[in-house]
Amino acid sequence: MIENTFHIFPGIGPRIESYLWRIGVLTWRDFLERERIPGFSPARKAALDLEVRHAACALRNGNFFHFIRLLGPGGCWRIWGRLSDSALCLDIETDGRRAGEGIVTVVGFYSHGEYRPYIAGKNLTEDAIQEELDQAGLLVTYFGAGFDIPYLRQSFPRLNLDIPHLDLCPAGHKAGLKGGLKSIEKELGISRVEEVVGLSGYEAVLLWQSYLKGADDALDTLVSYNREDTANLYAIAGMIYERLKNESGLPGHLAQSGLLVKETLG
Repeated sequence: MIENTFHIFPGIGPRIESYLWRIGVLTWRDFLERERIPGFSPARKAALDLEVRHAACALRNGNFFHFIRLLGPGGCWRIWGRLSDSALCLDIETDGRRAGEGIVTVVGFYSHGEYRPYIAGKNLTEDAIQEELDQAGLLVTYFGAGFDIPYLRQSFPRLNLDIPHLDLCPAGHKAGLKGGLKSIEKELGISRVEEVVGLSGYEAVLLWQSYLKGADDALDTLVSYNREDTANLYAIAGMIYERLKNESGLPGHLAQSGLLVKETLG
């Protein structure tokens, strides 16, 4: 979808982007190969050609921060098609206190069909988290920009969290999905294991407290709860991507040619 995106370029908004698609300018390649485009002066076309070539270079070089900045939180869903294979889903649990005062109790990661929990007092270390992050091309969270990432920064100051980030909260709102993660799961038809159905973040805090008092089964339930929170993000990201792509107006069978980045543009 990113190669079909034009509203990241100067003077082009969603309306003009839709116009370009309607006249058959579906990809950056299409734009560059047309000598003239109705409604664009020669000078404007030449200036935009430079912008498109710059974007193509950034894509070839894997510089997705370039697009994160231009797309904004509500538009980052467009990079999912390029980075889904290298996506790392993240969700944390805490002891209920605010960042800077409380602790992270569980950090869950999900990628390539595998869930990996890191638990305070067991295997949760700054180095372990960093090793996970270093292997990812895209970090996927739900409201991570407002909670998970700031909390991790406070708790583990040496962490390098400079990684392209897809927060499914603003992306979901753009897709018409409102409310918390669990209500969105329900709307999308995603189910949870029976053990943790109905559990909330508050109850996750209580489970940690029970574990500290010696209830090992409480930790098992907490990890299961975190697993659902984390693993479901991958499915949600794919569903949001497909929904927004279908609603964008881009002809589905013509989207994302994928050819431009394989060649050097002259």
